[in-house]
Amino acid sequence: MENNNKETNEQVDIEMTIDVKNKELEELLDDYNEHKDAPHLTRLVNHIAISRVLVPALMNDDEQPVPCFIQNKNGELYMPIYTSKEQIPEEPKSPIIINMPFIAVADMATNPELNVTGIVINAFSGNLIFKKQLLEKIMRVEKAKREGDIKGVQLTEEQYHVLTRKQVEFTLLPKKLFDEGEKLMDEISDGKEEYMDQLYEDFYQEKRLYPYLEEEFSVMTMNLNENLRILRVDFPERYMEVPSCYRVYLVWDKEKEEGRYFTIEKTENSDERLLGEVVEEISHVDHGTAPVEGAELQTIVDLVMKEEVEA
Repeated sequence: MENNNKETNEQVDIEMTIDVKNKELEELLDDYNEHKDAPHLTRLVNHIAISRVLVPALMNDDEQPVPCFIQNKNGELYMPIYTSKEQIPEEPKSPIIINMPFIAVADMATNPELNVTGIVINAFSGNLIFKKQLLEKIMRVEKAKREGDIKGVQLTEEQYHVLTRKQVEFTLLPKKLFDEGEKLMDEISDGKEEYMDQLYEDFYQEKRLYPYLEEEFSVMTMNLNENLRILRVDFPERYMEVPSCYRVYLVWDKEKEEGRYFTIEKTENSDERLLGEVVEEISHVDHGTAPVEGAELQTIVDLVMKEEVEA
């Protein structure tokens, strides 16, 4: 009788370890799968980073639990995780289910020794993939939150991001355009959002604080004629204060080998945006109130063409 009670208690304990409830997380997963945009991804990432999830595992030769993997048709390995026991398929049955903090899962998945491409969340229902690059960013942000502000700099984390945005959007990026010219235009055109995300992160002095995701950037390439190319780059909405840019337009004149850098800037008036320009001396030119978004490109083209005619 005593042994039976002990066995029953152990079964209850095991059941409790996998009795994870993530109703809000599952709603956020559904929302992101429906919209597939940066704001929904941001909300999802912020919530899952503080959640616990279930990880299928098996015992290795050393009697230690190791995670199971799923392989896709390209041979890439992913670590499956589930938001609740109801999401776990009955077949194939996993010998062990481990209740883990998501951050611990991310740490495992980014370990080079495992050689996995990322994790897959609720593989047999939502089937959402977080690749290794995104997991590494989530870990850096969470680590920064735990460690607090940058040592020796009397800034809050938010102030640091706002200051860095100003440096990147009004100094570092235009300077890179004027220094590298067509090379930068080609790199952005080819790499698109992934390249801009990495470039923006490279500009961050404190890499561990970099907060953005590739999905928060948008890149559009427009070849107006054989000589004139324009790139529209939209920036993340987070940490957008005055001064910062909703987007910029990089213009390259191949014949003249000349670049222009136009800005669509946030102002104190929420109903107005400023059309600006950073010139080669890294000084700012005010072109007045920006037109509605749909007319921005034509306005910038008109400015470029007008100066060509006057020249």
